Amino acid sequence: MDIIVIGGGAVGTSICSQLAKEGHDITVIDSKSAPLLELSNTCDVFTLQGNGADISLLKRAGAEKADLLIAVTSGDEVNILSCSAAKKLGTRHTIARVRNPEYSGLVQLMKSEMNLSLTINPELTAAKEVYRTLRFPAAAKIDTFSRGRVELAQLTVYDNSPICGSTLIELRSKLNIRFLICSVLRDNVAFIPNGSFVIQPKDIICITAPDDEITELFKAIGAYKQPVRDVMICGGGRTTYYLEAMLQKGNINSTVIERDKNLCHELAEQYSCTVLNGNGTDQQLLMEEGIDKVDAFLALSDVDEENAIMSMYAKNLGVSKVVTLISTMSYIDFFKSVGLDTIVSPKSSTTAYILRYVRSMTNVRDSEIESLHKFMEDKVEALEFSVKSDIEDVTDVPLKNLRLRPDTLIACIVHRDKIIIPTGNDVITKGDTVIVVTSGAIIDSIRDVIT
Repeated sequence: MDIIVIGGGAVGTSICSQLAKEGHDITVIDSKSAPLLELSNTCDVFTLQGNGADISLLKRAGAEKADLLIAVTSGDEVNILSCSAAKKLGTRHTIARVRNPEYSGLVQLMKSEMNLSLTINPELTAAKEVYRTLRFPAAAKIDTFSRGRVELAQLTVYDNSPICGSTLIELRSKLNIRFLICSVLRDNVAFIPNGSFVIQPKDIICITAPDDEITELFKAIGAYKQPVRDVMICGGGRTTYYLEAMLQKGNINSTVIERDKNLCHELAEQYSCTVLNGNGTDQQLLMEEGIDKVDAFLALSDVDEENAIMSMYAKNLGVSKVVTLISTMSYIDFFKSVGLDTIVSPKSSTTAYILRYVRSMTNVRDSEIESLHKFMEDKVEALEFSVKSDIEDVTDVPLKNLRLRPDTLIACIVHRDKIIIPTGNDVITKGDTVIVVTSGAIIDSIRDVIT
C-alpha cells in the first residue's frame, strides 16, 4: 500500500521501520532534516521536508492516491489538520496521534467531521498496558483477546519453578487447567514449541488461558503473586494521568511523586490520589513515603534513565512488582539484561496498534484481524481473527491435518462463547474467533496460517 507518515520522531520511526519491512511504499514528511536523513539511511522510505498540513506538500507526497496517512507529530493540531486535508485530497484512510486529554473526548465525538479513520494515544495505550500488568503482577506483560475472555501472559521461569524440566505434554496432563505455552524465548531466540519441548530455568514463556482460569494456573506453576492494592508512581505526566482513572475504578491506592508543581496540582484536582511534589530519584523521599511497603512501584517519568535507576532501587528493596516506562527502543534489551523484566514501551504498543489497522485494510473477506499484540521483545506476534466464512483447507479441518506454516501455532479458538485451548482434534469453523501465534511469517488473514 501507499502510506504517508507525517512526523519522523520516535513513534514515526518505529512505524516506518515496521511497515517498510512488510513491503509498503512509505513517504515520510517532517519539518526537520535530521530525522529524515536518519530515516532514509535506515529504512526504504521516500522523504519530504516541510509542514505536513501543507496542501502542496501533501500533493507531492501523493495524498490524492494514498491508501493511508498516519500523522504522529508532536502537535495534535497539526496531526488533525494533516489528516483532514489528506482525506479531502483523496487519501482513503487517516490516523492521527492525539495526546492531549482535553482533545480526546472532542475528537471521538467529531471523528467523522474531522475526517479521521482512527486516533491513537501512545500514553493512553501505555497506561492500559501498565494497568493490565497490575491485574496479574506475576506476568511481565499481559494482553487480552476476545473482549477480555482470553489472556496471553508473558513471564520468566525461575530456577525453583515446578515446571522446570517438564515437557509441554507432561504439563498439560499434570495440570487440570486449560492452558497452552505458545512461545518460548531462550537465549534471545524465539521458539514456537511442540509437545516435546522441555522448559528450562530462565526461559521466558507466553501462556494463553481463559480469563477465569489464569489465576489458578499461576498458582499451579508457582508464579502467583498477591493482587496489587497500593502503588507508588514516580512521574506525573500523561501516562500517569490516564492510569489514575483506571486505578480509581480498580480500587487501587496510589501515591504519585512529581517534580512539576503544575502537574501535581492537575492530578490532585482530578483524582483522589496522594500527590507529592518532589524528586523520584531521592532515595530518602522514597523511603519516607514507604516504597518498601507498597505492592507495586511504577517508574513513569519522561526520562528513561531515571526510570531505570528508580526501578532497580525498588527491586533491590524487594518490591514485588516493578514496572518501568522506556521510550527509547534501543535501551530495552539492556535494561532487561539488568533485571527489569516488566518494561512498557509506548512506541511498541502504538506500532502494534497501527500495524493491526494496516493489516486489516488488506484482509480478504473471509477473515478479519480483531487485535494484534507483540511479545518476546517484538519477536512474536499474537493475532486475533474472526472467521467470517468457510475457508478451503482451513475450516472444518482437524488442526492436526492443517499444513501450518513453520513457527506458527493456533493458540485458542472461541466457538459460540466457549473457550477452547485446542488439541489436534479440534477444528476451526465459520463464526469462530481464532488466536494465532507466530514468530516468523507475516500473517494478514487466517488463510496465511497454512502453506
